[in-house]
Amino acid sequence: MGSERPAGPRVAQWLECAQQHARDCLWEGEGSPPPDLTENLIRCLSRHCPQLPLSYSFTPISQLLAFQHSPCVSLLGWSTERYKRWCQEQVELKEATPSPNKPLPRVHLLLVGYITDLPPGESAKHDGNLYVRDRSGCIPCEVLHFDLSCLGALVVLPCWSYIVPQAKGSGGGYLEIISPPEPIVPPPVRETPPECVPPLTPHRASALLKDRLQPRPPRVTVTGRVSRVTSLLSIRHKTFFFFFLQDQRECVPVIVQVSPRLSWYHALRVGETYTVTSLSVSSLRGSSHQVFAVTSSSCLLSSPEFPLPDPVSPAEEISGCSPPGHVGQEIQEERSYQQKAMGVGEKQAKTLTYQGVLTRVVDPRAGLYELDGKVMLCTAYLQLLNGGRGLREGAGVEISDTHLQQSPSPLFPPIVLSCCLRSRLRVTQFSRLCTPLSPVSTAGNLHLHLQFRYHLRLPEYLWACDVSRRLQEKLCPSLVKPRCLQGSLGAGPPGVTEKLLSETLSSFSASGPRCERDLQGEILKEPHECPLREYSPLSPPWSLPALSLLQSVVSDSRYLRAEESTRSLRWTHHSLQPQELRPSLRLLGVLHASPSGRLVLKDQSASVPCLVLPRPPSAWIGCTIEVCHYRLLGETAQDTEKGTSSTITYVQFLLSDARILHLPHDCPTCPPAASLLPRPCKLPKLDGPSASRLFLVRGVEGLVPIPGHDGGFQFQAQAVWLGAPELLTGQVTEREEEQRASWDEEHRPLTKVLLLFCHSAARWFHFLQPNRVYRLIATGEKDLEIFHRQPEDSVQMSSCPVCFRIPCEWALRDVKAPDPPPWPREEPLSVDQALKSSSAGSLLNVTGVVTHRTLCDAQNTRMFPPSGTITESFLPHGVSLKVTVAELDRQAALSVYMNPAGGPYCLGLLPGATILIQGLERKISRAGAVYLRSVPVTCVRVLSAPAESNECLLVPKFTLFSELPRSLIPHRAVCSIACVLSVTLAWVCAACEDVFRAGHCSRSSSCTSQSGVFRAKAWVKAEDGSGEAHIQLQDGALLAALGVPQGLWEALQGRVLSRGEVRVQNRGRNYEVPGEMRSEDALSCYVSHLVSRPAVSRPLILTFKQLAASSRPLPAEPSHLRRFTRGERDYMTHVPPPPTLICLGLEEVEPGTLCRLIQERN
Repeated sequence: MGSERPAGPRVAQWLECAQQHARDCLWEGEGSPPPDLTENLIRCLSRHCPQLPLSYSFTPISQLLAFQHSPCVSLLGWSTERYKRWCQEQVELKEATPSPNKPLPRVHLLLVGYITDLPPGESAKHDGNLYVRDRSGCIPCEVLHFDLSCLGALVVLPCWSYIVPQAKGSGGGYLEIISPPEPIVPPPVRETPPECVPPLTPHRASALLKDRLQPRPPRVTVTGRVSRVTSLLSIRHKTFFFFFLQDQRECVPVIVQVSPRLSWYHALRVGETYTVTSLSVSSLRGSSHQVFAVTSSSCLLSSPEFPLPDPVSPAEEISGCSPPGHVGQEIQEERSYQQKAMGVGEKQAKTLTYQGVLTRVVDPRAGLYELDGKVMLCTAYLQLLNGGRGLREGAGVEISDTHLQQSPSPLFPPIVLSCCLRSRLRVTQFSRLCTPLSPVSTAGNLHLHLQFRYHLRLPEYLWACDVSRRLQEKLCPSLVKPRCLQGSLGAGPPGVTEKLLSETLSSFSASGPRCERDLQGEILKEPHECPLREYSPLSPPWSLPALSLLQSVVSDSRYLRAEESTRSLRWTHHSLQPQELRPSLRLLGVLHASPSGRLVLKDQSASVPCLVLPRPPSAWIGCTIEVCHYRLLGETAQDTEKGTSSTITYVQFLLSDARILHLPHDCPTCPPAASLLPRPCKLPKLDGPSASRLFLVRGVEGLVPIPGHDGGFQFQAQAVWLGAPELLTGQVTEREEEQRASWDEEHRPLTKVLLLFCHSAARWFHFLQPNRVYRLIATGEKDLEIFHRQPEDSVQMSSCPVCFRIPCEWALRDVKAPDPPPWPREEPLSVDQALKSSSAGSLLNVTGVVTHRTLCDAQNTRMFPPSGTITESFLPHGVSLKVTVAELDRQAALSVYMNPAGGPYCLGLLPGATILIQGLERKISRAGAVYLRSVPVTCVRVLSAPAESNECLLVPKFTLFSELPRSLIPHRAVCSIACVLSVTLAWVCAACEDVFRAGHCSRSSSCTSQSGVFRAKAWVKAEDGSGEAHIQLQDGALLAALGVPQGLWEALQGRVLSRGEVRVQNRGRNYEVPGEMRSEDALSCYVSHLVSRPAVSRPLILTFKQLAASSRPLPAEPSHLRRFTRGERDYMTHVPPPPTLICLGLEEVEPGTLCRLIQERN
């Protein structure tokens, strides 16, 4: 600026603009402004610029608010080099925490106006904030260094920045005044008002507050050093703040609640000495404390330096200002109070003053900020009446009387600073970055609502904020509107967030008494009491993960579980429950129906297939649900010959364990278009009358691919129309539906119909079940004859002459039919009935419990015709699925062969699950055994999940090895281990199941996994008095059989990890298995010692099932001659090969119980 030599015309034009601006925006009197107004303005500007700032233009406040839509900074009199250095200092300051925000861009604008403490508006009241106004408008401002003499004066703002809010509709921007405002006319020197009595020191003034019996004294003047200034507070529509005057011995509180004196808040500085005149003694409402109160005639005057108080101990410094009394006695009393008040496990928060740089705005509505990249600041227990202005990334802040808590929550940094009502948060340096303002409001603030309603302490509040943030990231704004998450906050029904947290937050207050906050006592009482003074670190009760993380959770090696496999195919499933994790995980998402016939739980990160048992009502589509008890399942199919594998992850839970948090059908603020999925995947709202008709489902066929449409599915349902079509108006509740369908002659079964569901209409596959009634709603259609129109490409069948295709946009609704229904029900066959059935040429519906499942090699799939590859099936192409279903109470089992390539894989097809299979062919093998085979329209449904305790729903019966039936259902036997034939201890890779050695997969060239699983497998020979059997033991069963302590077993696993695998083969008692030469390896010798101990051969209760022939690792042994000695004679006889069994469980047995079981068995 200094080198600029303006030409004459430019100077004249600029001076004319200055006069025009003074006349239009600055002069508030009548007529023309006085000539000296412009002269004083130019003189004031010359103090910062040697020459006229011709590159700057005068800007009315209204134009700044209307046309400036991005943050900017104006630096009058600064050179370009100085501006670059100013920006570089901020860049160096944020190097530790990189930010994408750039320094504020520079603009050449001049702001001139009046500093006022009155908001705009005719009926506005003082709120404690400062504003800059001219005749065109008014704008809030934040001032680092404010002089009360500038209040009401016309000033020039040499250096200022304009900050806009982050979100639209959050109001206008505000000013950050970097350098002190420059009055155009120097303010007059303020004289000390005459006083009748000399000023009192805080020590003498404190006597007036303690003596309650004497009449209140006249107004007094007190001189003291400011030791503390609280924040501005607004309670019961009154705005006020406290400051404390101190001398060497005492500290007295002063309350400022007179509206014209609230501007003192910006002028008071801690450590400075002031004289306050015309103070009155006042008693606070609802409190026993007496304080000095500022009156309308009070004045705040700077005084000479006050004598500093004597040095105090650290204990006194932390405790802050104290009421009159002996300091040593107060400290001792405070320590005694802390010992009595603090409970077990509680910690005492430290009180201090902290200065730092705000490096990140974590959550402004929750009052969470990050300081210096490592400290968390919480302002939720403090009011920010200025909306958080100035709290931007890169700003320097000072927090006085803040509470320091160490590691209150593992979800946040280890050091957390929190502010109570005694604290003060002050901006010491404005940010130079181009970061917008994230305004803070106490009105309609969900976080503050939860804090006050449930009386949350800081660790509990931090956890609630974390859950609220995760919930918003999961659902907003695509799936659920933000106002639906927040709710009405006490005036109406709670929102999704409070519904989710209410039960857990209520349990916090149930652990101990929680009283209301004493707001005035929190500021004045000694020793200090507030919710932040004591704390107990809180581990998260539960967490709310993104659905995209579930696959990585369930694939963790700790939860792997192996199943039977063939020589080339491995089929495993991983099962995980919430209580197995720390913290436990709760599932939350929006329930949608997929066009592939599955239900999916969706958030903004991913969609996870889910199996709900029993099936949910169709009205649940689009609802936000929470699930606390569930099973997280991952199934993996691996073809070891081809080296390929695929995995599917899904969730299985009971309908009773799910809780609806939000119903979009009944929410007026959630339009149907608020979804990432197509509209047919949600239940549409009925805004007008629509044609509808009831129908009864007789049978449902399986999902099959649509020819010529990749990824598209279709299915058919045999149904019967009930009654005539009718017009449905608006939403109908379930009770109204029951009254509407009276099930009289008007709703008797009329015409058979074949319903076709194609493309996105296949989403109703999961909801349709036989012998149930549904209402078909033709959304937006009023013509009742629409149900009589058949598709042009439909083929009429002799058994069902009517065929109707369901349009994709139509909806289904469950209708509760009377029990028992007025029509005959078609019940499926049990396993025993299917075995004895003599029906030929008809398809069977069978229900039973899955006891075994396995994949069959490709050469065993010749019984099925070839079909296209289905993307929804994760099983290898060309394999078939063999499922053994049983009727456990009758000990009957049946094998079912299915072709998984015909449609999507059935979720939940696990051992122990009860399933219903519709449309099976009954076949008889060459050996005369009955089995069932699927057809393209076979439908598999899971009716109930496996029991948590065991794979079997019923306790298996006891049997003898010599009397084993030819079935794969579980049995039990009382036996003892004769000898251990072989043992394999190995670590396998969690990804590819290759040998895992010394922390790395042996297939290092193609597998980079660093996670391994310990596997233990053994073959033993057991006998029960009637015969012998070869039994396969795995993992926990082998540990139980050997009877070694858990610590020794874990140490053995560590030794095996260094080698990857240890194999030991025993010759056995009768040398049935050829043995190897004695090994010199110490680890192998030790394992041989463990398996050959006499303690291994003890009575046990064995739960087992026969191993399928396709899964046997060794070929079946032929019968052979064995020699038996009886006295002096030898006998030779043929001995049949022992059966091959797989152990499901081992139990120790007491001698008394053993005798009883042997007697019952015999």
